[in-house]
Amino acid sequence: MFTRLPLQWLEKHAADVDLRRSIWVWPLAGALVGCLTACAMWIGYAAHLPPVVSAICAVMAQLLVTGGLHEDGLADSADGLVGGGTVERRLEIMRDSRIGSYGALALGTSVALRCACMASLPASCLFPSLILAGSVSRAAMLLELKWGKPARQDGLASALFSLAPRPLAVALLTPLLLAALLIPADEIIAPFAIALLVTFLMHRFSMKKIGGFTGDILGAEAVLAELTVLVSLTGLNG
Repeated sequence: MFTRLPLQWLEKHAADVDLRRSIWVWPLAGALVGCLTACAMWIGYAAHLPPVVSAICAVMAQLLVTGGLHEDGLADSADGLVGGGTVERRLEIMRDSRIGSYGALALGTSVALRCACMASLPASCLFPSLILAGSVSRAAMLLELKWGKPARQDGLASALFSLAPRPLAVALLTPLLLAALLIPADEIIAPFAIALLVTFLMHRFSMKKIGGFTGDILGAEAVLAELTVLVSLTGLNG
């Protein structure tokens, strides 16, 4: 659900499996993506590329790893939530594979902001920041699944509702443990507080506009949470 890494060998175990059983590993998958992104950034530094060029190349590598899954959700959510006049029309727009003006603006500005943050972070903060941002972004989706309800009954998001308490607790504790291990204690509160606020605001907005969440909403919240962590850590360390 989170990468394009070659894991076809797992398909034999995928039949009749409840996707909700995987939620405990979601933040770890996000942390892995963040780690791979930081590795790509370091390769750019090793090749003596400027920070901005290294950041753009690293984000391109990240999008290749994830297939742009969550970015697609961000674009669709921007088009549907902002551009539609009724609940039915908003859901229809969000299912349309074509991208509109709002989606293009959301996608472009989010990628630009990610690149700018990565280019501004000190090299010593790169791995901790990207690992934590990836982990928090996947945890944000779980908060939406916990807080909200599916806007449709036939989408992938509805198959994840509702969540088992124990895997959810493990998943939500993972970013906190990573933060305790990777970043200074005085920098822990701000990224989590801002990411929580943005996730809650997006939850309220989607409830108002479409009465719940979809897979696109989950993807949008993942991107927004990742960006808030990167922005806050850039402000603390830039």
